[in-house]
Amino acid sequence: LTIFSVAVFANPMQKIHPLLQAQLGNYTAGETIPVYIKFADRLSLSDVQNRTSGLSRKARRGVVVELLKSHARQTQQRVRAFLQAQGNEKFSDVEDIWAINVLAFKTTPDVILALADQFPEIAEIRYNPVIDAESAKDDEGLARFNRETGATVAPLNAPQPGLTLINAPQVWAEGDSGQGVVVSNVDTGTDWRHPDIIDNVWNNLGEDADGDGHTLEFNGSSWVLDPGDLNGIDDDGNGYTDDLIGWDFGSNDNDPQDSDGHGTQAGGLVVGNGTNGTETGVAPRAKLMILRIDGAPVTGWWAAYQYAFENGADVTTSSFSLKWNSQPDYASFRAMNDMELAAGVIHTNSTGNQGNQGTPGCNNSYPIPYNISAPGNSPSPWIHPDQGSLVGGISSVIGCGNVNANTDVISSSSGYGPAAWENIQDRCPNYPNINPLDYQDYPYNLSGPVEPDSIGLLKPDVAAPGTNTISTTIGGGYGTFGGTSAATPHMAGVAALLLSVNPELEPADISRILQTTAVEKGDPGKDPRYGAGRVDAYAAYLQAKSERGAPADIANFEAYSDYRTPNEMLLSWTNPTHLLNGDTLTADQFALFLSRDGQMIDSIGGENSSFVDTGLVDGRVYT
Repeated sequence: LTIFSVAVFANPMQKIHPLLQAQLGNYTAGETIPVYIKFADRLSLSDVQNRTSGLSRKARRGVVVELLKSHARQTQQRVRAFLQAQGNEKFSDVEDIWAINVLAFKTTPDVILALADQFPEIAEIRYNPVIDAESAKDDEGLARFNRETGATVAPLNAPQPGLTLINAPQVWAEGDSGQGVVVSNVDTGTDWRHPDIIDNVWNNLGEDADGDGHTLEFNGSSWVLDPGDLNGIDDDGNGYTDDLIGWDFGSNDNDPQDSDGHGTQAGGLVVGNGTNGTETGVAPRAKLMILRIDGAPVTGWWAAYQYAFENGADVTTSSFSLKWNSQPDYASFRAMNDMELAAGVIHTNSTGNQGNQGTPGCNNSYPIPYNISAPGNSPSPWIHPDQGSLVGGISSVIGCGNVNANTDVISSSSGYGPAAWENIQDRCPNYPNINPLDYQDYPYNLSGPVEPDSIGLLKPDVAAPGTNTISTTIGGGYGTFGGTSAATPHMAGVAALLLSVNPELEPADISRILQTTAVEKGDPGKDPRYGAGRVDAYAAYLQAKSERGAPADIANFEAYSDYRTPNEMLLSWTNPTHLLNGDTLTADQFALFLSRDGQMIDSIGGENSSFVDTGLVDGRVYT
């Protein structure tokens, strides 16, 4: 068994993170403190991949989930028994981040000391405060400005500028716009009643208690969570009761409605379909899983990522990130991104808006090579050739840069690369977090000439339109949006377009296609401002389409004409169920193109197995 390495301390107090040690004196004996435990034997990416090799992206998801849950159950057993014996007054608000073997809860100072002293399976105990959402958002304050001033933008009756810049409408003209793809939006929630979004909200049919095929319902005046499904039972057994469209990890309830505006704007750039007058979404037929994390600690972020891949998301997008000055637990973010990759999820993330403040030095709030915020600094699933000889690990993340939608020029504030994965304390001795050896694979040299083995990790990965974009706002309207917060959902939408035309693409395929088809910008190759360039949805789509496996031929083709309707002919056939390579083929993955005498007359979806051809001439032979 391969185990993910973490630091294990001989002195029990060393297991208590310095920030938590500093907090212990601020709590009385009976007060509870929010903490999380990192267990010592977390599974590695390679171990999970070795156990799931040969499985398709969708087939291995459930295997990965059960493997991780089983490992967490076994390794947490003694600690859980001890905590449960303390009673509810000393053990509450439990969140199991089984994907990375982390357990979050509230407990008292005496229990924390006992845990550190008595359980060698615990690697570390850390303080777990609520994250300040305003500092985590990467929109340069636009959502707050729109909310506080009531600023709106009139409907354009056309696509917003970001869509035309990346050629998204050309993809739609080909017949693909995100159908069959689920994108989780990990943000401040989403105004799911917005007319441009409501038709594209993911419905968790595992909680469809009344069996009517949906978990949202129109009651005659407004859209509501389906009353027939609100039974107070965790029907799908995922640990969340009545999670009909997602979850609110800040309030721990089943309504991830947005009250901030940021998440509605991010979600609209993924799936907004233009019902109220402005097309905002790159993938207007994708489904949006809504996961709200404002008001949550960092473990709530990880729980949201975990929820997404357990419950069927193909793409996770988040425009929340933690910056250097908040002292992120980089290793745990990357471990979670590793498990997303193992489960077949591509994760697009913002990279901060502090690029114009990035200078070397530990005392800088946003230093290079830590200007790229977490988790946008985690490795991509596909490593660009310009990374050269320094090739370490991979994970799920596409870190997104921000170009102006009107000028196609990188914003000065866009996150500035490269990133680094190294022993941070070698650079900054007072930094309170240590990366394990596994995650010291992309070092960066500041003290002298940058050598091939010390170039860091090239970031961002790809840029997308952010500044001067327009998206949906709470209440049914539109507003301006920007920063890497806006660039990131554009990238998620493009990933959804690729999966709609080629559902078997792996995260590494998506990463490679996004980077190799991007429009060259800035310095040649992959540079620290634009990354590999500015994303081109249509070029990426055509590449994904060209890599699609061919379906088997149709069978049992018949043509029938009745003498009573001599100008019509009924065509019927049996559709293929597999690709030529043997992979399963479903009706939403292919279309049929009908031609007569060399001219295409129609195209129909794969769910059809018959067609009536009209306008024929009686007695004429057609091919």
